[in-house]
Amino acid sequence: MAAIPPPSGYDLPAAPIVPLTDGAPPKGESYWDLVLRQYRRNHLAVASFFFVLALYAIAITAPFLADNRPIVFHGAYQGMYRELFDEWRRGGHPELVQGLEAVRDGGGSDAAAQLLRRLATVERQLTQLASQLPADPADRVLSYLPKYQEAVQRSRLEGDTASALPSLDTQLQALQQNFREISEQFAPNRVTLEQKLYWPALTSLHAVDIFFLTTAVFLILLWLLRRVLPAPIAGSWRAQLLLVVLPPLILAALWSRSPEVFDTLDYKQQLFNGEIENTMALFPPIPYGINEDHLEDKFQGPSSRHRIGTDGNGRDLLTRMIWGSRISLSVGFVAVAIYVVIGILVGTLAGYFRGWVDLTLSRAIEIMICFPAFFLILAVLAFLQPSMWNIMVVIGITGWTTEARLVRGEFLRLAGQEFVLAAKGLGVSDWRIIFRHILPNGLAPLLVSASFGIASAILIESALSFLGFGISIPIPSWGGILNEARESFRYWWITIFPGLAIFSTVTAYNLIGEGIRDAIDPRLKL
Repeated sequence: MAAIPPPSGYDLPAAPIVPLTDGAPPKGESYWDLVLRQYRRNHLAVASFFFVLALYAIAITAPFLADNRPIVFHGAYQGMYRELFDEWRRGGHPELVQGLEAVRDGGGSDAAAQLLRRLATVERQLTQLASQLPADPADRVLSYLPKYQEAVQRSRLEGDTASALPSLDTQLQALQQNFREISEQFAPNRVTLEQKLYWPALTSLHAVDIFFLTTAVFLILLWLLRRVLPAPIAGSWRAQLLLVVLPPLILAALWSRSPEVFDTLDYKQQLFNGEIENTMALFPPIPYGINEDHLEDKFQGPSSRHRIGTDGNGRDLLTRMIWGSRISLSVGFVAVAIYVVIGILVGTLAGYFRGWVDLTLSRAIEIMICFPAFFLILAVLAFLQPSMWNIMVVIGITGWTTEARLVRGEFLRLAGQEFVLAAKGLGVSDWRIIFRHILPNGLAPLLVSASFGIASAILIESALSFLGFGISIPIPSWGGILNEARESFRYWWITIFPGLAIFSTVTAYNLIGEGIRDAIDPRLKL
């Protein structure tokens, strides 16, 4: 069919040639890739994201940034050896002898179980003593362990028979001989300790610290891997998530099985007094402990020694701010995770099944909304002991209503879409439709609400700590530091820096939420 020419007298402008790819996502780009590309155009939101990322890095690495324990030192630690030796001489060995006597006197199974625990204590003490000695003296210390084990084993096997009493007396006499030999030969003033590396900051970490530290390391490795390898070789997102989460969990579980170290030694004083000889020590950049007080420096303003000043007890404020970031950020993240899970469950049931289920859950949501969240939290915490976990749980179980209504609305909107109707027509189960088809397509508004929720939870925790219902002293938190500043307003640094940290963090999370909202809403496309 021939084209119809335009009427005479009309000059039609030539249509501009627009590439087909202009404004369209590149081939193979997913919806979340498009959202990420749009988010990157919001430079303020990107800067806020990296600011929050830096805060989490500071919180995770707090033991290596601000502590009075050295990260590592090399030398002969006379003070630690003396403390271990006194612990064995005054506690470990005498208690083991008492346990043997209790078994000999017919103490029964309870005495035998207690005896095994005391043997484990002595084994640990002698092993730690040997670890600080050169090879030959260390072997001689460890040679006494089989004698202790033999005495305990014989007492457990023969303790209930009268004929074994002379044998047990012989064992006790042998242990007393061991005690005299070790006390004479391996006393602190008679031995020369081996110079070696010690890692006080590392050995004092908990399993949670190990998990987050190793998770951060694996995230960096994964980012580098994705930059070098193409996507098919790097693996799917599930494999990458497994790579990031599983090894840290294994390492944290193994770390939790090791004996917990309660390190209360004053390393700086030990170094000054010569208890640690021939030493090269590396302290953190801020060499002060959380509760290390120097009363002569109380209410000291910012200086080269204390960069943002000290509080009324002479404690370094920057150290407490760094460790307090752990509390504030953890409360915000975990509390939001709790009420996001609750909101997803409630909103999913109400929006998908509808009917009486929707009616019942919607009325429950409306009842929860009637109670002011902050005063409800205050009422609940009045009956609980103030702690970080209680605050997380209480904020989590009182803040889920907004997420539930958002998820419910998304399910009501998406349940009638063609892809859901097609899945139902193919006989797909309800739970697969919910978690594989509807929920992934309705998470975008939830991410915006969660980012705002973290900021709100941080603000609530700070307000609770400021009022005295939050984290108990001496654990530092930003709100708790502000609470301590109420009686000393003339010392401006105690008020300004915690308040600025709270304001900056809350503002950054709000900007991140606005950036996500702008990226997922096509009407607000940048």
